[in-house]
Amino acid sequence: MEQLWRAFDGVIPLFVFTAAVTGVIFAVIHLRNPGLSRKRIFVNVLFALSVMAILFITLYPKDPGPTGEQNINLIPFKSMTEMIANAVSPGVPLRNIVLNILLFVPFGFLFGARGTVRRHLVLKGTLAGLLLSGGVETVQYFLGRTTDVDDVILNTFGALVGCGAWKMVDMKKAP
Repeated sequence: MEQLWRAFDGVIPLFVFTAAVTGVIFAVIHLRNPGLSRKRIFVNVLFALSVMAILFITLYPKDPGPTGEQNINLIPFKSMTEMIANAVSPGVPLRNIVLNILLFVPFGFLFGARGTVRRHLVLKGTLAGLLLSGGVETVQYFLGRTTDVDDVILNTFGALVGCGAWKMVDMKKAP
């Protein structure tokens, strides 16, 4: 247990705090808007949590890379290609690519589930994912951390997959 605590350092208290704040927000929104359905409030809270999770995962820890050097890649697919070519194990680049995509799938799905956008949902959700990912990479640059256009590409693709998945679910619900 002590090893887990050390491995996750400030993550556990932050998660507990975030969950508590989310519960309070959910309760306040429900009390102030009795006409608003619990489902709609719940989806909006989940969407906010997905954004907070993305920010937390991508911006924590605040330390620069292992060498302390800031790496910047503005050439599309360069770091993915290098990672695949120089991989000791095929699992490492595959895991990095898949996790970058999966990180934004809930964002895209919940963007659609919120129901605030009907027209051009997939395009707007994908663009929202692009803006969020681009914003994260910009903040990482100013924090002196690695900034990579490939992360933006993969994250945006994840938002596209999430929006597409919601569109498929929503189409099955329609008569």
